[in-house]
Amino acid sequence: MDWIPAKLRTIRQEFNMTQLELAQASGLSQRDISQLENGRKEGLPKEFIHFLHNRGVDLNWLFTDPEAAEVTTTVAGGKPKKYLTQEPSVALAAEEPAGYGLSRPSRPAAEAGATLRLVAREQLAEYPRRCSEQVFQQQLPVWSLPLPQVQQGLFRAFQLPDAALEPAFASLDWVIAQAEAPDAALPSGALYVVVTRQQVWVQYVFVVAEQPGQLELRAAPDAAPTVLVPQAAVLELWRVTGRLSFQLPPAAPKATTVEASLQDLLNRVQRLEQGR
Repeated sequence: MDWIPAKLRTIRQEFNMTQLELAQASGLSQRDISQLENGRKEGLPKEFIHFLHNRGVDLNWLFTDPEAAEVTTTVAGGKPKKYLTQEPSVALAAEEPAGYGLSRPSRPAAEAGATLRLVAREQLAEYPRRCSEQVFQQQLPVWSLPLPQVQQGLFRAFQLPDAALEPAFASLDWVIAQAEAPDAALPSGALYVVVTRQQVWVQYVFVVAEQPGQLELRAAPDAAPTVLVPQAAVLELWRVTGRLSFQLPPAAPKATTVEASLQDLLNRVQRLEQGR
């Protein structure tokens, strides 16, 4: 199947992912992805095939030799049947043409499932040290979200490490963030998850014009800088695109408390009337 490496590269490019991003999204290592795309690794891991299928890749297209004119198969009656192979009419969930055999979804894109790996607060301390480990990535909890935008790139949910972003965010909120290249050109003032070797930051990032290559992290756009980080020291960079909040609203006062308050108010009114 000499054609598979080229098709895998096409798939990754259509996903708009780097090899590292595809590795993290699929649970493989970057070395595995590189070897698969260069034909140095035979056979596709089962979990990778499931990942491609869940992302809408037509597996018949992937495993079919593009130069083959026909395929022989066996029907239920046991007789071989030949039929011409045709490249399927393909489209992304957004109905944009694609070149790697994405089949049209059987349900609206807004209802299509997408998985999101979660990094809880208790995992943030070891995340910088272990974020490149395949085993650690696979141990992160997975949540299925019916958000079509999550399917268009590598996303992750991080719980806020502290209350630094209050009151804009509650201390136990989560942010949904999309992966970007650590050396990407960044817009000043955007909210990012910045992973360095020492810590995971959820801060507003500002590019320091006077110091090229330095990123200024702030708890709020108009706040004083929290820390100055060399962009070369950034392991992972995630642009925040959404928020998850599991905070319950304050409990409503009990009926007995409300009744007691009303009675106290009536008593005060009566005392005022008696004092006239």
